[in-house]
Amino acid sequence: MSTPTGQPAGGVIRNDVKVAFLDGSSVTGTVVGFNPQRPTFYLHLHQADDEATSREIAFGGVKMITFLRDPAQPKRSLGFPPTARLVTVRFQDGEVIRGITQSYGGARLGLFLIPTALEEAERIYIPVSAIREVVSVKRLGEILTEEGMVTSDKIEQALREQQKMREEPIGQILVKQQIISDEQLAKGLQLQQQHKGKRIGEILLDQGFIESPQLDEALALQRQRRDKKLGQVMVELGYATHKMIGIALAIQYNVPFLDLSAQSIDAGLRELVPAEIARRWNIVPLNVQQNILTIAVADPNEHGAEDELRARTGLVVIMAVATPQDITRTLAKYYGI
Repeated sequence: MSTPTGQPAGGVIRNDVKVAFLDGSSVTGTVVGFNPQRPTFYLHLHQADDEATSREIAFGGVKMITFLRDPAQPKRSLGFPPTARLVTVRFQDGEVIRGITQSYGGARLGLFLIPTALEEAERIYIPVSAIREVVSVKRLGEILTEEGMVTSDKIEQALREQQKMREEPIGQILVKQQIISDEQLAKGLQLQQQHKGKRIGEILLDQGFIESPQLDEALALQRQRRDKKLGQVMVELGYATHKMIGIALAIQYNVPFLDLSAQSIDAGLRELVPAEIARRWNIVPLNVQQNILTIAVADPNEHGAEDELRARTGLVVIMAVATPQDITRTLAKYYGI
């Protein structure tokens, strides 16, 4: 087979992969090149009749690319950079996968993960467009133990219970088992969000969303335009998407990133957070559990909404990150503003 047209110089990449699409279909084959300008990649398809065919695939329709491990070969020991993070990713179709982020060179439009529970995979690639949610936080159990609210053996017991419950958060399990109180859970969740991580530019580099020359250019431009945040400049230059910035902010502030397109807001939440407050602070209420209200914000560094809602409702308020466009669309849909 000839090299696909449009393939960048620098040699042919060859990886056996399974490509899962957002429509539920999948194909297997060998990656033989990519075109970052389109952006697309080229796949030499594996056919039952051994007939060689190739296909150009747009990243926008891809759910994930699983880079398959050769079972005949020993499992490779993959190194992780110091900036690697354990994250949980929820796809647009609701499926959840857990893994460790791995920088893999060059700017890209998604995350490379080493999955924690897929033996056949060396690593997987998830395009940003397929992501509904990313959670990368210091574990609640660690915080509760550090604060002396619970012992490590109780955390291990709760984790075993969580494996059976799957979707049940560990904090709620601890409350149900009367190991901690609602107030202790609320304090632990607040402490999760108090530690601000690395600078946004460093995180964008660490996750492979941008390259160093792009960051240097954006920082230089930002110094000339003090009214603009670095993320805004990155988007205006075309070096990052709003979703990439949202994921990086979530990692920076130890909060979840959410795609709001799959979220629904019930009438009770709209009464709890009136349109006037939602519009003024540009926030979306997401849910209330125990005495904890979760809101979506575009900038987790802004705490005015958190303070006002705490005073108004008497609830503990915690934040998740969403893109500004998602928040605007959701406010229009549910509040008519």
